[in-house]
Amino acid sequence: MLYPQKLFKPGEKLFDFGYNLGLAGGLMMLILLLYPLRKRVKVFQKIGVLPGWFKWHMVLGILGPLTIIFHSTYHVYIPYIHPVGSPNAAVAMLCMLLVSGSGTFGRLFYTKIHHGLYGRQATLKELQAEMEQTGDVKSMFSFAPDIEKAMEDFRVRSEQYSKVSSYNFIQFIKVGLQAFSLSRSLPKELYQVMQTQSRQNNFSDAQLANMGRMYLDYQEKIRAYLKAVRDAAQFHTYERLFSWWHVFHIPLVYMMVFSAIYHVYAVHAY
Repeated sequence: MLYPQKLFKPGEKLFDFGYNLGLAGGLMMLILLLYPLRKRVKVFQKIGVLPGWFKWHMVLGILGPLTIIFHSTYHVYIPYIHPVGSPNAAVAMLCMLLVSGSGTFGRLFYTKIHHGLYGRQATLKELQAEMEQTGDVKSMFSFAPDIEKAMEDFRVRSEQYSKVSSYNFIQFIKVGLQAFSLSRSLPKELYQVMQTQSRQNNFSDAQLANMGRMYLDYQEKIRAYLKAVRDAAQFHTYERLFSWWHVFHIPLVYMMVFSAIYHVYAVHAY
């Protein structure tokens, strides 16, 4: 296996390969900081579209740290454990990894709230209307009342949680686990019900093939419904987590910038 430390050193000479890797990674980390300016500074708000900026913010947030890690040749100063290298480089690396890891969590929280609560509820209502039709038409799962009841019970419990508080993390986790468990158990239960009915009614080959297609459609509907219920119930908690993430993430960005500037100064000064 070929290790990078056998090919180059992080900063042996100016503009050598190792130095250029650090320069490229640093520039990527610097450019991705333009995204928050694009959102808040009027001068930048006329340049491009925000989703495009966000996409490149995420791409550079991955490529930048990877380039800098390769630039470091996997050697970081750690007192008493690996006392080789410079402490300022270790601090800059630690700050960068914290920002990168924090950004991963921020991306997760963002995906959970960017459609908004009303968007989540609209999706849920559309699925509910599709599966629970009104009038004389039977609902989609009327032939499997236990499955229908399980989904309705989950919806009622989830709505109760969403109305209580956005700080009840035990219920937040519980809703997610219940949705996951039901998304696995209900399709299996549905399959058994459909198999039993096919045997009782002596389905032909054509009917069995059609039943297979219906099962796949029903399975998709069940999982989409459970996901919509879960997302609507967990929305306020994710919204709160996202606001807390901002409070935690922004100081880390400042630490990373200051430590990177000092690292660059130390490399050239000493």
